[in-house]
Amino acid sequence: MTASTTLRVPYITAWSDEAVPQNLAFRYHVEAGGLRLTYTDPHDSDWVYGVLRARQGLSQRGRPEWRLVNTLRQWRCMEHSLCQVCGQTAVDERERIWWVLTDTDGTSMGDGYTNAPPTCCACIPEAIASCPRLRTSAAVYTAGGSAPFAVLAHEFAFGTGGAVLVERNVLIDLDEFRRLNGALAQQLVVTLSDLRREDL
Repeated sequence: MTASTTLRVPYITAWSDEAVPQNLAFRYHVEAGGLRLTYTDPHDSDWVYGVLRARQGLSQRGRPEWRLVNTLRQWRCMEHSLCQVCGQTAVDERERIWWVLTDTDGTSMGDGYTNAPPTCCACIPEAIASCPRLRTSAAVYTAGGSAPFAVLAHEFAFGTGGAVLVERNVLIDLDEFRRLNGALAQQLVVTLSDLRREDL
């Protein structure tokens, strides 16, 4: 979505006051069998699906960062089939999950994967009308289910001074354990099953 006074801020959009320091380091970890990326003040809840997840606030205060996604709200939408626009359920009375997908979402073979959360049926027209990318290449589907598959993450390596950023926004499968040890997950990626094209 693009910024406009007439648009509501989507549920997954990050806000300026939600940014928190990502104080990262590498520490030895028994299960990893070597060094693993961590926070300097780690908590057990920092790791999800075996990967360190980026910390972020949930206040929805400050100014909307229209091009950024709040990591925690994005994961919540993915794990609980919530609409990325309104934050309510995207599951209909048939127990199917509504999705707006583009050509870049990996869905060309029937079952695919995406980092874009669901969009409930009621919010789909608003989402398409307000996002230029969706207007040009989006299609509406329902899915019978979804499952965690990968993360979009920033990759780090151990170097002089600690954790050194190697690459941003790389797709890492959840079974790539060695790569996950140096990853800071930004978004959850899910596979979609039983996709059906829908008309609104």
